[in-house]
Amino acid sequence: MNDQPPPQNRTSFRYQPLDPRQGQIRLIEIEPLTQEKGMVEGGNESLVRCSLKHISLSDTARYTALSYAWGDPNITKAIVLHGQQVDVTSNLESVLRELAIQRSRDPEITPALWVDAICIDQQNETERTYQVSRMDMIYRSATRTLIWLGRSTHDSRLAMDSLFSLSRIVPGLARNFSSWSMFPFEHVAKPNTPWVSVVLDALDIIIAQICSDDSAILTAIISLFERPWFRRVWVIQERTLSRDSMVTCGTNWIYWTKLYDGFWLLCGVRDYLDIVGSDTGRIDSAALAALLTTALDRVTPVAFARPRTPLISLLSMLSRNAARTRLEASDPRDYVFALLGLVDPATSPRIRVDYTKDWAAVRVEVARACLAHYGPTVLSFAGLLPASGDLAPPAGGAYVPSWAPDWSSEHLSQPLCVPSIFMARGANQKSVYAASRDLKQSLTNCLTADHRLSLYASRLDDVAEPGEPLPETAESADDTARVASFAAWVRRLDAILPRANGAYQTLWEVREALWKTPIADREFLHNWETERASAEMFSAYQALRAGNVSEGVKYASVASTKLHRRRPFRSVRGYIGLGPLATAAGDSVWVIPGADAPFILRPKEDGGLLVVGEAYVHGIMNGEFAELEARLQKIKLS
Repeated sequence: MNDQPPPQNRTSFRYQPLDPRQGQIRLIEIEPLTQEKGMVEGGNESLVRCSLKHISLSDTARYTALSYAWGDPNITKAIVLHGQQVDVTSNLESVLRELAIQRSRDPEITPALWVDAICIDQQNETERTYQVSRMDMIYRSATRTLIWLGRSTHDSRLAMDSLFSLSRIVPGLARNFSSWSMFPFEHVAKPNTPWVSVVLDALDIIIAQICSDDSAILTAIISLFERPWFRRVWVIQERTLSRDSMVTCGTNWIYWTKLYDGFWLLCGVRDYLDIVGSDTGRIDSAALAALLTTALDRVTPVAFARPRTPLISLLSMLSRNAARTRLEASDPRDYVFALLGLVDPATSPRIRVDYTKDWAAVRVEVARACLAHYGPTVLSFAGLLPASGDLAPPAGGAYVPSWAPDWSSEHLSQPLCVPSIFMARGANQKSVYAASRDLKQSLTNCLTADHRLSLYASRLDDVAEPGEPLPETAESADDTARVASFAAWVRRLDAILPRANGAYQTLWEVREALWKTPIADREFLHNWETERASAEMFSAYQALRAGNVSEGVKYASVASTKLHRRRPFRSVRGYIGLGPLATAAGDSVWVIPGADAPFILRPKEDGGLLVVGEAYVHGIMNGEFAELEARLQKIKLS
């Protein structure tokens, strides 16, 4: 689905209406460009010519669906559609031209094509709504999906050839495990079975080949993964629902299954560098892991998404990618609508595509439906803007409550622990946190007439002192600079909690709170991991404080991830925790039955409360709040 209305043409094209009763869609047929490279006399390109036809999805017509990135809507080229000259984005024209040239050599290549920008009347909201609701059928019914990454470059062929070579290794490695979450990296020093040794040896060889200073392979692959196609939210559905996908970059191509296998193997390389660290033999293992993580994060949503997935899991990837590799859509409603074709109706609320509703209305509808279906877990995605501590500017003047997450925002909150679509270590385990123990509450009929969310919660404490966020230098790719900056920040954190108090009554409890809070008591980088922090992580913390770069970098890596867009704070009773950047003195800390983690809420003059965001509070994350049930009260979130 296109991300924005098509650029308007020299003369507006008039579409013949589709018949929804027959399940009709439009297809384009591309005429072959018979002259060499589509050139005519004088060196000018001849125009690509296409015609439209209507078919029913119940027909047996063979067609190819196109998945592509629009590119800049202001940079256009002309094509001829049904005898009329119209403008399309330059990227779309380039793929149509490539297909037209191929058809001149083989007329059977892609005779019929479904292209969103041309086959849907984007100015007709009724048609657009109906066609988008049929997107799952359109891609499922296509004989093949052509994924167009753009024109070829000097390194795109190297990237595709390298991914294909990596893919050939996968069958030999993956016989004993299907996900890197199942691989025993903890036994790297003494592999417990021969197949573990085989995998580790292969990873060592791959790292030596693609991560050496004189190798261009890793740079080429990263460049390929940075193509705009991987950033579009719509491609997740388009690729996932396709029967057969081919990835093309100019005249270079690779089957999606081969690209995925190469990507999967690189995920193993990243996890090896991340979890095993300097024991891999590379001092720069953390920097390489961070570099790979950024590149792989662009591919992860489209690679790991599956049909029939709970809506909350699909929405969670928007949060995961918002911070560094944000998915893109020009219409904010598409952040939700683009995922609906993948939703499992048995585990998800029912939400309809409807372009007659503005984004504010869609946000409230999605939040209300998800709260009723999943409970207060959804509030972990909500919160105030980090800089101002205010709500995001309302869409179209409409008020949007703080409890309705803005799935389109680059500031979308990333929960400490999220239900995930990703193949992850411990993915099938329960959440690592259980602040509200096993207490539950129904939020089916929880909205008041003035759009407040009425629910039960227990007030733990108030924020007394917010701490300083992690400085940007602590997120540097250079290990030495990062560890030095982080060590200085950790020492300053000591001032927030200098001695034993009501919350932590011994010096050991104080020390534990200080080292576990920056990593949110977690063992690995990823927010879907479920392992609690170990003695090994404490050793890394001590090494970091002592300035030992190679030993302290693992702690710094995990902590910098957990501290991204968060700040430490101390409560009135002496608890230390992590809250959103917007956390301020006077905010209150609440535990909400049904939510794994506590929340920072901000009192309003009218008695309501704003959702500042989710929090980690050391000492209550496993249900230790003794007065939880006794303090339950009805509150209203604005």
